[in-house]
Amino acid sequence: MLTLLWISGLLLVILPQLWVRSTLNKYALEPASVGKTGAEVAREILQRNGLNNVSVETTHQGDHYDPISKSVRLSQDYYQGNSLTAVTVAAHECGHAIQDAENYGFMKLRTSLAPVIQICQFGPMLLVISLMLTALLASSIWKLTAIVGLLMYIGIFFFQMLTLPVELDASFARAVPVLEGAGYISPDEKQKANKILQACAFTYIAAALFSLIEILRWALILFANRNRN
Repeated sequence: MLTLLWISGLLLVILPQLWVRSTLNKYALEPASVGKTGAEVAREILQRNGLNNVSVETTHQGDHYDPISKSVRLSQDYYQGNSLTAVTVAAHECGHAIQDAENYGFMKLRTSLAPVIQICQFGPMLLVISLMLTALLASSIWKLTAIVGLLMYIGIFFFQMLTLPVELDASFARAVPVLEGAGYISPDEKQKANKILQACAFTYIAAALFSLIEILRWALILFANRNRN
């Protein structure tokens, strides 16, 4: 059982990343018909939605929208590039900016919980520590550490589940309609843009499933067949 969970978790880490990388790289070689860079498209989308206070910047930390500084941040290739991937990713991040401006419920809740989740990141470390303590301390001590670690890991899982509607809404309820409605993509390119966004969305689904599997695996490791006093 533990081996099966470990293999499943490993596949959920590797396979989605391979899919995303392959999809993004494939359409990064295909210029978008609109002939504009990701940065240009992002600025136009923001202006169309009255978000002149949101800046568009380059980043080395992965494409994202920062609700604190009100910034859409794109990697250098997508900021300067005019590929279908660049345009699609730019529109997706602008989708988050639009969510923020509209006080989209799931995003608002996710942002408010972010500081708590930073603490929950120590959950996996506590589980490792609790496993080490099983051979040294009384059951009440290592069990308490394990329970706290599992609860923190469960917090991470629910935060990832909360992230799903935020990402899906930014992609398919905002980015794709904006790209299509404003003429940034052709009907044929819409299908390709959907493939890009579907691949990216699956990484969030896979991350949540991985966390769930890890929670189950650690629960089995720490509590199955352990009846210490």
